[in-house]
Amino acid sequence: MQIPPEVARYLKGATTETRQFDFLIGDWNVEGTRFGRDGSALMSYKGIWSARHLNEGRMVLDDFKVMSPTGEVISSFVTLRTYCEVTARWEMQGLAALQPAMPVEWYGHCQDGEMLLEASGKNLQGAMMKTAIRFFDIQPEGFSWESKMSADDGKTWTRTASLKVIRV
Repeated sequence: MQIPPEVARYLKGATTETRQFDFLIGDWNVEGTRFGRDGSALMSYKGIWSARHLNEGRMVLDDFKVMSPTGEVISSFVTLRTYCEVTARWEMQGLAALQPAMPVEWYGHCQDGEMLLEASGKNLQGAMMKTAIRFFDIQPEGFSWESKMSADDGKTWTRTASLKVIRV
Protein backbone atom coordinates (compact mmCIF):
# COMPACT_ATOMS: atom_id res chain seq x y z
CA MET A 1 0.00 0.00 0.00
CA GLN A 2 1.35 3.41 -0.95
CA ILE A 3 1.07 6.21 1.57
CA PRO A 4 -0.67 9.33 0.13
CA PRO A 5 1.58 12.44 0.00
CA GLU A 6 -0.49 14.37 2.58
CA VAL A 7 -0.11 11.47 5.05
CA ALA A 8 3.62 11.18 4.34
CA ARG A 9 4.03 14.93 5.02
CA TYR A 10 2.22 14.61 8.34
CA LEU A 11 4.33 11.62 9.39
CA LYS A 12 7.50 13.71 8.95
CA GLY A 13 6.47 15.72 12.02
CA ALA A 14 6.67 19.44 12.54
CA THR A 15 8.70 21.16 9.82
CA THR A 16 11.08 24.11 10.09
CA GLU A 17 8.31 26.39 8.81
CA THR A 18 5.89 25.22 11.51
CA ARG A 19 8.34 26.67 14.04
CA GLN A 20 8.11 30.22 12.64
CA PHE A 21 5.37 31.09 15.16
CA ASP A 22 7.30 29.64 18.13
CA PHE A 23 7.97 33.20 19.32
CA LEU A 24 4.23 33.43 20.13
CA ILE A 25 4.18 30.33 22.37
CA GLY A 26 3.66 31.24 26.02
CA ASP A 27 1.74 33.76 28.12
CA TRP A 28 1.90 37.48 27.48
CA ASN A 29 0.84 40.85 28.87
CA VAL A 30 -0.35 43.29 26.24
CA GLU A 31 -0.45 47.09 26.06
CA GLY A 32 -2.71 48.05 23.15
CA THR A 33 -3.84 51.16 21.30
CA ARG A 34 -6.78 51.44 18.92
CA PHE A 35 -6.63 54.19 16.28
CA GLY A 36 -9.30 56.23 14.51
CA ARG A 37 -9.60 56.75 10.76
CA ASP A 38 -7.57 59.96 11.05
CA GLY A 39 -4.71 58.10 12.78
CA SER A 40 -5.36 59.52 16.24
CA ALA A 41 -5.34 57.22 19.26
CA LEU A 42 -8.92 56.44 20.29
CA MET A 43 -8.16 54.33 23.33
CA SER A 44 -5.47 52.43 25.17
CA TYR A 45 -6.11 49.09 26.82
CA LYS A 46 -4.47 46.12 28.48
CA GLY A 47 -4.81 42.52 27.50
CA ILE A 48 -3.42 39.03 27.84
CA TRP A 49 -2.39 36.62 25.11
CA SER A 50 -1.77 32.91 25.48
CA ALA A 51 -0.50 30.53 22.78
CA ARG A 52 0.16 26.79 22.74
CA HIS A 53 1.24 24.16 20.22
CA LEU A 54 -1.23 21.54 19.04
CA ASN A 55 -0.62 18.31 17.12
CA GLU A 56 3.00 17.87 18.19
CA GLY A 57 4.00 21.36 17.03
CA ARG A 58 2.16 21.33 13.70
CA MET A 59 -0.37 23.97 14.78
CA VAL A 60 -0.62 26.97 17.12
CA LEU A 61 -3.74 27.88 19.08
CA ASP A 62 -3.82 31.30 20.67
CA ASP A 63 -6.34 33.33 22.68
CA PHE A 64 -6.10 37.13 22.85
CA LYS A 65 -8.21 38.80 25.55
CA VAL A 66 -8.84 42.50 26.13
CA MET A 67 -9.35 43.61 29.72
CA SER A 68 -11.56 46.38 31.11
CA PRO A 69 -9.93 49.01 33.36
CA THR A 70 -11.17 46.92 36.33
CA GLY A 71 -9.50 43.74 35.01
CA GLU A 72 -12.53 41.94 33.61
CA VAL A 73 -12.25 40.20 30.24
CA ILE A 74 -14.37 42.15 27.75
CA SER A 75 -13.27 40.57 24.48
CA SER A 76 -11.67 37.34 23.31
CA PHE A 77 -10.33 36.35 19.89
CA VAL A 78 -9.08 32.78 19.30
CA THR A 79 -6.88 31.92 16.31
CA LEU A 80 -5.83 28.54 14.96
CA ARG A 81 -2.67 28.63 12.83
CA THR A 82 -0.94 26.00 10.70
CA TYR A 83 1.74 26.11 8.03
CA CYS A 84 0.61 24.55 4.75
CA GLU A 85 3.39 23.05 2.63
CA VAL A 86 1.10 22.94 -0.42
CA THR A 87 0.51 26.73 -0.46
CA ALA A 88 3.87 27.53 1.22
CA ARG A 89 2.19 29.91 3.67
CA TRP A 90 0.49 30.08 7.03
CA GLU A 91 -3.25 29.37 6.93
CA MET A 92 -5.34 30.74 9.81
CA GLN A 93 -8.88 30.88 11.11
CA GLY A 94 -10.13 33.04 13.95
CA LEU A 95 -13.29 33.66 15.90
CA ALA A 96 -14.25 36.37 18.35
CA ALA A 97 -16.38 35.27 21.30
CA LEU A 98 -19.96 36.56 21.24
CA GLN A 99 -19.45 38.35 17.92
CA PRO A 100 -20.47 37.58 14.35
CA ALA A 101 -18.13 35.24 12.50
CA MET A 102 -17.19 37.13 9.35
CA PRO A 103 -15.91 34.90 6.55
CA VAL A 104 -12.28 35.96 6.19
CA GLU A 105 -9.33 34.30 4.46
CA TRP A 106 -6.18 34.64 6.62
CA TYR A 107 -2.73 33.74 5.40
CA GLY A 108 0.84 34.82 5.99
CA HIS A 109 4.55 34.25 5.76
CA CYS A 110 7.77 34.97 7.59
CA GLN A 111 10.04 37.52 5.92
CA ASP A 112 13.21 39.21 7.21
CA GLY A 113 12.49 38.24 10.83
CA GLU A 114 8.91 39.50 10.76
CA MET A 115 5.61 37.62 10.48
CA LEU A 116 3.39 39.24 7.87
CA LEU A 117 -0.30 38.31 7.69
CA GLU A 118 -3.02 39.32 5.26
CA ALA A 119 -6.77 38.85 5.31
CA SER A 120 -9.64 39.74 3.04
CA GLY A 121 -13.36 39.47 3.55
CA LYS A 122 -16.58 41.40 3.84
CA ASN A 123 -17.39 43.49 6.89
CA LEU A 124 -20.82 43.44 8.53
CA GLN A 125 -22.10 46.01 6.02
CA GLY A 126 -21.04 43.78 3.11
CA ALA A 127 -18.10 45.92 1.96
CA MET A 128 -14.87 44.14 0.99
CA MET A 129 -12.01 44.90 3.41
CA LYS A 130 -8.34 43.97 3.51
CA THR A 131 -6.32 43.69 6.70
CA ALA A 132 -2.55 43.51 7.10
CA ILE A 133 -0.95 42.43 10.38
CA ARG A 134 2.73 42.63 11.18
CA PHE A 135 4.60 40.97 14.08
CA PHE A 136 7.98 42.70 14.43
CA ASP A 137 10.81 43.51 16.89
CA ILE A 138 10.53 39.84 17.87
CA GLN A 139 12.70 39.04 20.90
CA PRO A 140 12.54 36.19 23.46
CA GLU A 141 10.82 38.47 26.01
CA GLY A 142 8.45 40.34 23.72
CA PHE A 143 7.41 41.64 20.34
CA SER A 144 5.40 44.39 18.68
CA TRP A 145 2.29 43.98 16.55
CA GLU A 146 0.30 46.32 14.35
CA SER A 147 -2.70 46.07 12.07
CA LYS A 148 -3.99 48.24 9.26
CA MET A 149 -7.05 48.08 7.02
CA SER A 150 -7.91 49.03 3.47
CA ALA A 151 -11.38 49.58 2.03
CA ASP A 152 -10.10 50.25 -1.51
CA ASP A 153 -8.37 46.98 -2.40
CA GLY A 154 -5.04 47.99 -0.87
CA LYS A 155 -4.61 51.39 -2.53
CA THR A 156 -4.66 53.18 0.83
CA TRP A 157 -4.20 51.81 4.34
CA THR A 158 -5.26 53.04 7.79
CA ARG A 159 -3.54 51.88 10.97
CA THR A 160 -6.20 50.37 13.24
CA ALA A 161 -4.28 49.02 16.25
CA SER A 162 -0.85 48.46 17.76
CA LEU A 163 0.33 46.19 20.55
CA LYS A 164 3.40 45.96 22.71
CA VAL A 165 3.61 42.39 24.00
CA ILE A 166 5.76 41.33 26.99
CA ARG A 167 6.27 37.73 28.21
CA VAL A 168 4.73 36.94 31.62
